[in-house]
Amino acid sequence: MLENYRGFSRDAKLVVVYSFLGWLGGNIAWFILPFYYSSLGMNFSKIGILFSVSTIAQALVLLIAGHVSVRLGYRRTILVAVGMFFAARLLQVFMPYFWTFAIASAVLGVGMALEGPALMSLLSEEVSDERRHYLFSLNAALGTIGSALGMYLGGLLPKIFNGSNPYKMTLLFVALLVPVQGLFIFMVSPVLRREEKKLRFERELVVKIAKFSLPSALIGLGAGVTIPYMGLWFNKRFGTSLESIGGLFAIQQFIMGIGTFILPVIADKVGSVKTIVGFNGSATFLILSMPFSPSFPIAAVIYTIRTILMNIVNPIWDSFMMRFFTKEERSTAVALRNFSWTTTFGIGQLIGGKVFDLSLVMPFFVTGILYGLSMITFWMLFSKEE
Repeated sequence: MLENYRGFSRDAKLVVVYSFLGWLGGNIAWFILPFYYSSLGMNFSKIGILFSVSTIAQALVLLIAGHVSVRLGYRRTILVAVGMFFAARLLQVFMPYFWTFAIASAVLGVGMALEGPALMSLLSEEVSDERRHYLFSLNAALGTIGSALGMYLGGLLPKIFNGSNPYKMTLLFVALLVPVQGLFIFMVSPVLRREEKKLRFERELVVKIAKFSLPSALIGLGAGVTIPYMGLWFNKRFGTSLESIGGLFAIQQFIMGIGTFILPVIADKVGSVKTIVGFNGSATFLILSMPFSPSFPIAAVIYTIRTILMNIVNPIWDSFMMRFFTKEERSTAVALRNFSWTTTFGIGQLIGGKVFDLSLVMPFFVTGILYGLSMITFWMLFSKEE
């Protein structure tokens, strides 16, 4: 199995390191922001608004992100996104007001919209079709391990930066990490002789994009309702400390990162569609059981297994999708697929913030039903494609 992860190009390795650092810093911020906002007196609903501003901005820019990345070049597009990430983090640190948080959230959303399709397309060009799911899995695995370290540091750093607002110092650390991350993309060789080809949105292309977008939209809506609020849910439901929550998230991300190396082998044996439906379908039943957890340790085990099953197949999704599109179509197809997920995720965040203010139980049922519908849809659309 290990030989499949050897022999990738220098540029592919630089992109993987970039992803590792991006997931590291991004997940420190993702973990700490709800607590930072809460320390400033915001409730679930206000936090949901800030999350949704980022998601809506990301969704809008995704409509043109594929075209922009082809025109600028994938490397330049990612560097522009890195500049936006750095500016947004500085705003969050040095101007702690609701309106500046909203601006920072919007800037982050635009940056993520530009980065995602460009990064996947750049990575896709560094490998053959036969080995793509191994490179994507390597990128996701090391990124997820970076995420695990980020979650752990998100719980630990506020304790180290003990002061009037340790969350702010933690975010400053994240901001200073962004230029280091960008350096690795800067060292990637520019793609030469790239010609922009105007895509013709004929019926066949639109149908292919729509088939991938529908299940992604259902997952995005379900995820938005619960996932951004899980740290606060553990705290309010069981009185769990910040450090314990960070440790939990770190453990599940680390296990998921290791497990991601194995997924391409499973997909080779049983097929990508069965792998995706099997893992995501199992996660659906677990999210439905979350509200019935009598204690934090039990809830932690259920949530850890759910998260691993739900997210470990993401590189298999991406690699499976790429085989349906030409090189000229890929960045646009990924951008529009991400648009469907991001738009519904933003709607879900708004719904989730309001529902969590009313009940700590109901959001999990909403998420479980939507996850289930997504897997049924995906199976109906793609079960005959392998």
